[in-house]
Amino acid sequence: VPGADERAGDAGAASAVSAGVYSARMSIDIRPCADRDELREYARIVSYVFASEEGMDDELSATQPEWTVCAFVDGKMASTLGVWPFTVRLNGSPVPMGGVTAVGTLPNYRRRGLLRRTMRQALETMYERRQPLAILWASMAAIYQRFGYGLASTGVTYRFDPRLAALAAPARDDGGHIELLTPEAAYPVIKPLFIAWATPRNLVIHRSAELWRVSTFRPPKKGLPVHVAVYRDADGQPQGYAVYSAQGVEHRPDEGEQEVRVAEFVALTPGAWAALWEFLRAHDLARRVEWKGVPPDDPAPELLLEPRVLNRQTQDAIWMRVVDAASALAARPYGAEGRLAIGIVADPECPWNEGTWLLEASGSHAEARRFDGKPDLTMPPAVLASLLAGHRSATFHARAGRLEAADDRALRLADAMFRTDYAPFCPNGF
Repeated sequence: VPGADERAGDAGAASAVSAGVYSARMSIDIRPCADRDELREYARIVSYVFASEEGMDDELSATQPEWTVCAFVDGKMASTLGVWPFTVRLNGSPVPMGGVTAVGTLPNYRRRGLLRRTMRQALETMYERRQPLAILWASMAAIYQRFGYGLASTGVTYRFDPRLAALAAPARDDGGHIELLTPEAAYPVIKPLFIAWATPRNLVIHRSAELWRVSTFRPPKKGLPVHVAVYRDADGQPQGYAVYSAQGVEHRPDEGEQEVRVAEFVALTPGAWAALWEFLRAHDLARRVEWKGVPPDDPAPELLLEPRVLNRQTQDAIWMRVVDAASALAARPYGAEGRLAIGIVADPECPWNEGTWLLEASGSHAEARRFDGKPDLTMPPAVLASLLAGHRSATFHARAGRLEAADDRALRLADAMFRTDYAPFCPNGF
């Protein structure tokens, strides 16, 4: 997600810079883009802030003016922020969320609190639109932690020489085969596979045709062909697929001439996973396979003869913000039945969240309401976001000093309740 550093607080909003001159009389207006003309100015600012126009036409065509929140200084657009209306699986349940993107401020307007005012307005709008959670990819985590976002998932990357990435046990020949398709031909085949794979999972976005186009099928470089390998079992039924690109690179003659970049790898069965893995390894002219969107619980480290060849790297991925605590707590299924009083403190951006909420969960059903008693757990909104996503346990946060528990019983119960069936993972950029 684009993001521009805005370290100044609200106190700085009283001064402006115009051609290097400060003015105490500047006019600030926080509102959405009014029309497509303003949306083009929005795109121009985002492209400037990140020094890239790559993919901007696709993003602009997929964005509606009412999905934006911008800061105008003396009538000129200075800061941008977009909120895409997503539905996201949260431990297998569909939950409305705001996908925050295109956050940027022109350098001559920075350090005066424009981002803080824009973010507050965006959060208020999401609250009014009944989007209880916000998610984003952070270009710089320090920016968003100031606004109550908590780490909700990690991202994993593999970079490996396919010659060295052999399976410890050879893949069984079950009579299946790989079919190579274009994205256009593959779409009706793999969309049902994606839905079946995504339905029980955690932090996967319900993918519109537009998101398939601008994210999943988007080439790593403009003009580079995108391929789809579909695995069919012995009965001809699709059971998995890989979306990837291959491109020539400069190497010495004995080092190969290609690298393969994997955009998505979905397998419904172990056999499909192994067959697709061996297919990627069969690119004999490639000396590197790069797969950036790896689920944290992908089985490759357990299945390879030498897992170290993966060069597995992990970093922060999705950051989540609790917009409406009561609705967010009631939105997802829980890993155990139970009753917890959860106290939320230090939430100036969403002050309606502060206080104690009683969470009562029974199977797939949960309710949350205001509570006058003492909390079992006390935490800031960023920690609650991590718990809701199933990224870290209550015990983990307590040990880190980020959560206070009334007793060990409350910690054990919270660990059981907030457990998720799958590790949180979002395969789409936005």
